[in-house]
Order: sequence, then structure tokens, then C-alpha cells
Amino acid sequence: MFVLNKPRQPGHYPDRDIRCQEALEQVFLELATTLKPEEVVQAAGGSLVPPLAALAKRAEGVGWTLEEAEVAIGELSQNLLDDMAAM
Repeated sequence: MFVLNKPRQPGHYPDRDIRCQEALEQVFLELATTLKPEEVVQAAGGSLVPPLAALAKRAEGVGWTLEEAEVAIGELSQNLLDDMAAM
């Protein structure tokens, strides 16, 4: 199991959203291998299936807000879909 990185500091700072995506990326990619394509599409649209919702809660536990973790997972899902479409 991958360890999630914490935010550099509390509160807003430049590129915090990108740092959140980076913190979640490896775990997200591991989970994505177990998801159906339509579940990745759902996540890209903002509706997280239980394993991804659990990842967002896990991120909240290390200092990210639930909202920024959910947004980061949505972005990572969209990035994955974009990469799959480019193949």
C-alpha cells in the first residue's frame, strides 16, 4: 500500500491542487486497474465509486480536504481516459 503525501502546509498555497493529484496518483492508478471503464468515466464526472471515495477519505485523513481530494481524483480519472483515448 502506498503512503499518501501530506500537504506542504495548512491552507492554500500555489499549486496545492497539483500536489494533491501527485499525492493520490500512485494509489489511484493501482485502484484504476480494478475498476470498470464506466466507473472511471463516472469518477471523471464527479461521481466516485466506493474504492475511490475511500481514497478521498484516506487523503482527508492525511490533511487534504475531502473536496480537493475528490476533485483530484476526478482530474486523475479524466487524465487516464485521455491517455487511453490517445492509444
